[in-house]
Amino acid sequence: RHRVMPPHNRALASMLNEKFRISGLSLSGCGARATLEHLSAADDEVRALDALLDVLSRMELTTSVVKGEVIERAIRELRESGRADAMDVLEPTTATNDDGITICDAFKTKRYAYDSQRRIFDEVNRPSRIESAAEGKIDLYRDRFLLLEQRLSRSRQFNRSTLRVGGGADSHATAQLTSIQSLLGVSKDTKFIMGCLSQLEDDRFYIEDLTGTVRVDLTACETSMGLFTENCVVIAEGEVRPDGVFEVIALMFPPSESRENTRNATNALDFFGAGHILRPTELPELEEKEMERIGEQFVVLADVWLDQQRTFDRLAKLFDVFDSQEDVPGLMVFMGDFTSTPFGPTHFDFRAYSAGFDKLAELLEDYPRLRQESRFVFVPGPGDPGISAALPRPGLQPSVTGSMLDKVPRAHFASNPAKIRYFSQDLVFFREDLQAKMRRNCLIPPDDTKVRTHVVDENGQEIEVDDADRPTFQHLAATLVQQAHLCPLPITQAPIYWEFDHALWLYPAPTAIFLGDRTEQQSLTNFEDTLLTNPGCFGGEGPGEFLTYCPVNGVVQFSAVP
Repeated sequence: RHRVMPPHNRALASMLNEKFRISGLSLSGCGARATLEHLSAADDEVRALDALLDVLSRMELTTSVVKGEVIERAIRELRESGRADAMDVLEPTTATNDDGITICDAFKTKRYAYDSQRRIFDEVNRPSRIESAAEGKIDLYRDRFLLLEQRLSRSRQFNRSTLRVGGGADSHATAQLTSIQSLLGVSKDTKFIMGCLSQLEDDRFYIEDLTGTVRVDLTACETSMGLFTENCVVIAEGEVRPDGVFEVIALMFPPSESRENTRNATNALDFFGAGHILRPTELPELEEKEMERIGEQFVVLADVWLDQQRTFDRLAKLFDVFDSQEDVPGLMVFMGDFTSTPFGPTHFDFRAYSAGFDKLAELLEDYPRLRQESRFVFVPGPGDPGISAALPRPGLQPSVTGSMLDKVPRAHFASNPAKIRYFSQDLVFFREDLQAKMRRNCLIPPDDTKVRTHVVDENGQEIEVDDADRPTFQHLAATLVQQAHLCPLPITQAPIYWEFDHALWLYPAPTAIFLGDRTEQQSLTNFEDTLLTNPGCFGGEGPGEFLTYCPVNGVVQFSAVP
């Protein structure tokens, strides 16, 4: 015989389901029973439910369906806090400073693996190691592929079957991805396949997915915007020839996805490595805090050569200007190399290297406001001392940073890449001469006709974009965002610690990427919701180039010190 729920409980259950739905969650049967039991014992059911949802929003859930054991764990946390009816029961799970800045360590970023059967991300509990087994290399490529495959499954562009690169009459024809295994025995039919572009034999290229491998002919294919290198994940349109080769008609990258859609689809998991998650319900409050700091600005410099006197002369002029302002910069990021001559077999003077940081610390003593109110982040470059040239690179060790940490307590020696969360914004700082490497390893010359040269303003007028004369930089931005990776190069060209490849993921797409690249001048471009910019070279023979970033409106300004 079925039990009839009292009217009061039915109303409570209705409110319960509605509030969980608004939060992007749903309850299993046991989860609903545990929640109702908890609320029935509370003096204020609404506040108790809000407090429970607040705790759940700070937990990393692997699925949007909340089970009973998760509810019980959240209730225990509430009771331990002693304020089960309060809405502000818990502080954030990591120390987020009053300035809203959280600096993430690449080697402490949580690793997630996608389960294609259950369609959820699972946290990999096994510790990542620098010296990993051979399976780590296989996992690296599989995880990259699955990351983009699950993103593509939600793509509005894919669902609407508009994957074609060309603009012909059949550009909106039905498109459906086919596994490579399913290509056997198929000929004269146009198919779409997705996989990793590989060179398994000299001058012969293949596309691999989880089901098989097929040789491809790229000689006559049309490409979308981007830099197509070996080991990147692509979507190819073409036909299987009688000789079994897949002749590619069009080659493109998997479409990107907005930050909001990624957060909603992945239950806001902490891919970024900040130690806490950004729930949709928290974003308005965080964005409001950003707006309150109208005068906030971040300063970014690259190639700060501390073995050159002209660098310190320029830094003194720079500090004079910022120290005299009403609002000093909240963050100053110094990217390497920190010496004009890279460390190597013929150059390894550690004493002179640390002396450069001693001199910088002494210079900052003349600017007490900057030293006390600004955060100083140092990101090592490819020519700085480290354990190897592989990515990610750990932060500089205290043995080579002199007295910087003692004299400047707000200094932080971050990894490369360095990921910094500022309230709701995810900012990535990466020091690598990436553009030349990507262009040099292109299998197909990039099609500059695909880059934008004009945009339409609010009045409907076409205006030329600032980066129209930087087509390669636009191609680079499209590649990084669509590949969801900072360095989608063959690991023979850009070594990566296999089990730390997830630290280079750009997923969700970040707010901005600051790329310290000596092969490119000061540059700025946008792709979808992500800004890509290069601050230029500060310590070179020419003027000392740098940029300022205003987080309240996302405006980048280029400057230089003579």
